[in-house]
Amino acid sequence: MRRLLLASAAVVTLAALGTGSAQAVAPAAPDLPLAGKVILVDPGHQLGNSNPRFAKQMSQTRFNGAIVKGCNTTGTATNSGFPEATFTWKVAKKLKRMLEAAGARVEMTRTSNSRDAWGPCVWDRAKQANRLGADAMVSIHADGASPGSRGFFAMTPTLIKGWTDDVVKVDRRLALAMIDGMKSAGAPPSNYIGNQLMVSRDTTSLNMSNVPTVTVEVGNMRNAQDAALMTSASGQRKYAAWLLAGIERFFAKS
Repeated sequence: MRRLLLASAAVVTLAALGTGSAQAVAPAAPDLPLAGKVILVDPGHQLGNSNPRFAKQMSQTRFNGAIVKGCNTTGTATNSGFPEATFTWKVAKKLKRMLEAAGARVEMTRTSNSRDAWGPCVWDRAKQANRLGADAMVSIHADGASPGSRGFFAMTPTLIKGWTDDVVKVDRRLALAMIDGMKSAGAPPSNYIGNQLMVSRDTTSLNMSNVPTVTVEVGNMRNAQDAALMTSASGQRKYAAWLLAGIERFFAKS
């Protein structure tokens, strides 16, 4: 009984101290790594891009600083017919939830994955990033290379005066951070693109975006190992987590 009374007295004493020892033992909540960041997630392509109903919309072209390119494309697919547009959509939705849990405000460049929808055109995706004033735009794609090629790589723009000169350095930092973070998190690196970095002259979303932007080809849909990951829910979660690791690495170094 004496022991119980002493314990009760100790609790009363701590309570009486108010902001003293009783509160000091409570662990502080960790800061969210992406708090305050605005991120545009771009799931590449759209299922309806191949729908003949949208042939007129898809025939639009724009000069992107290097060449004239079309509105968008249908994307590639696994050998079993699983479309790139569906894969990027599934990964993007998972990534969005992960980014929001890390504190970011997230928008996506498309809100559906449907044969009854087209685009948006790649230049409109870049314009959305500019209008949003995004801290980063991450465009998710999958390659359609030879079967022996596997793994992810990042794309960054080359210097084009009047087009990319304001972002070429930060875009490269973003691409390198994505490579570093994704590899550290366990993503299979490309075995066919040197250092997992491709410098592109004619990628419209890179050339027309005024915010830090990267295109990530997260794997090769024609490779059996990559395709097995891409077509499973658990694999799609891994791709989303690997992309998250790259994004967090970029902001940790910024």
